Amino acid sequence: MKVVKQHSEFMDIAYEVAGGSNCRRRQVGAVIVRNEQILMTSSNGTPTGITFCRDGGCQRCLSGTDTGDLYESCLCTHAEQTAIARAAQEGVSIDGATLYCTLRPCLTCVKLCLEAGVLHIVYDQYIKFRAEVENAYARFTRDTRLNLVKRSKTT
Repeated sequence: MKVVKQHSEFMDIAYEVAGGSNCRRRQVGAVIVRNEQILMTSSNGTPTGITFCRDGGCQRCLSGTDTGDLYESCLCTHAEQTAIARAAQEGVSIDGATLYCTLRPCLTCVKLCLEAGVLHIVYDQYIKFRAEVENAYARFTRDTRLNLVKRSKTT
C-alpha cells in the first residue's frame, strides 16, 4: 500500500468525527478517502429515528455485553457501515477508496468494505476478537484483494 503524507491527517479527522458518536460504549470514527480527497465521514451510533444509544436507545450497550457478543441485538451502526450507507445514499462512489478508522473493523465491516469497492483499510486501535472470528478474519484478509493495516505512529 502506498503510504501518503496525509495518513495522520485523515486519522486525526476520523478521531474528530468520532466525537459525534452517540454510542455510550465506544466512540468510533471513519473517513473514506480516494485520491487524497475525503468522500465521506461518519461515526458510530444508533441510526436516524432511534433514541441515541447514550440516552438508552440500544439495549445491548446498556447491558454491558462483552465486545464481539450479541451484535444481533445491537441497534447501533458501526462508523464504517454508516459511511458506506451514506455514500450510497448520496451517490458517491467509493470504488478504489481507502477507509481510515479509529478502531480495527469487525469482520462484517471488512466484508462490507470489500463489497463496496474499498481497497485499503487503515485503522488505529487494535481490538482482538474471539478465536473463531480471528481465524475467519485472517482467511478473509489473506484471500481477498483488501489491504488492511494498523497505522504506524510515524505515518
